Amino acid sequence: MPGERAVLELLSAAPQRIRQLLLQDGRAAPAVEAAAAAAGVPLRRVSADELAIHLPPTMTRGMVAVAQPPPVLDVEDLLAMVAPEQAAVIVAMDGIQDPHNLGAILRSAEFFGAIGALWPRDRAADLSATVVRSSAGASERLPLARVTNFARALGACKEAGFWVLGTVVDGGVPLKDLIAKDLPERLVVVLGSEENGLRRLTRDTCDFLATIPRHGRIGSLNVSAASAITLSAVCMGTKER
Repeated sequence: MPGERAVLELLSAAPQRIRQLLLQDGRAAPAVEAAAAAAGVPLRRVSADELAIHLPPTMTRGMVAVAQPPPVLDVEDLLAMVAPEQAAVIVAMDGIQDPHNLGAILRSAEFFGAIGALWPRDRAADLSATVVRSSAGASERLPLARVTNFARALGACKEAGFWVLGTVVDGGVPLKDLIAKDLPERLVVVLGSEENGLRRLTRDTCDFLATIPRHGRIGSLNVSAASAITLSAVCMGTKER
């Protein structure tokens, strides 16, 4: 796990998973050193060359936590974490390929209070060091599920009382109008892939389709930017009721 923010989140959320905490010689990191001492995690100073064995210098920025990966759940495990009648939002990603986008979406999901995220095992970004760093540590805070059959996972969510809201570039109800209609308190927000959006079967599974209205000439937003706008509206709307 590279980067100061992600390392601090790991030290706070799950220090027991850390096998080695490495800090480059000459790198000042008082917050990390204090957190490591408080968590009882030994910190070792190493050369830049030794640090580069684990990850490229552009990613590490002078520090790396070598750790066991965060637990990855099945959709049933994720749903079991939701109390009966609890208002909750789950983020589902239908084939996000770019690890930076995946990490940024996880960051937004955790920030706005989603209770978990799920995405397919195939034809999608893996939970890599790039994802962890891009999530700014959200991958350590947010329950994560990887599923073999995405449509079946959405079906399991529906059976558990969730409604499914899909996001589309065109053809959906304007997001602000949809929010004004008192959406169900248990929602799965589905984001499509960077190139093709929602797959047909995913789209057919959705109960609602939402579009972020555009006023400029650019055709669409990056999926991570669209996720932040959508989750801000959806999560804040459910929490204010």
